[in-house]
Amino acid sequence: MKDLAATATGTTPTPIEECYAVLSDFERYPAWFPDSIKAAEILEQGPDGQPTRIKTTLHVAQGPIVRDFKVHMAVTVRRPELIELRRLPKEPSDHEQILVSWRLSDRDGGTEIEAGLRASLNIPRFLPVGGLAESMARGFLDAALVQFGR
Repeated sequence: MKDLAATATGTTPTPIEECYAVLSDFERYPAWFPDSIKAAEILEQGPDGQPTRIKTTLHVAQGPIVRDFKVHMAVTVRRPELIELRRLPKEPSDHEQILVSWRLSDRDGGTEIEAGLRASLNIPRFLPVGGLAESMARGFLDAALVQFGR
């Protein structure tokens, strides 16, 4: 297993509630970040209507790694400051992990956004993955900031 982790932080003048609304609308991800999110579908919702499980297709293209990963993810939210998407195992022996997180903080009417990626993946040792997590976290953040006019 290879462990990957990175965060990227930026700010926008957009109020935190508007940022939360965009970042928690999972089915719209492919529209604003088509380079990395090819598909997203809500599979389950809680009693409050908030998604609790989604299916997504993550596209990774860095160096020799070009691949689509179809994953089911559990959704955890704490309005308006946290959104987490955690990969669900395909079977009991599946120990790969992916966690995508958004942390939002109110900053004088605007919002500081931190995009995070943590993963533990079964990747062959010879494949170079240096910078992959950083590139993906930065890509998520930059795509989100474009939605907020930055």
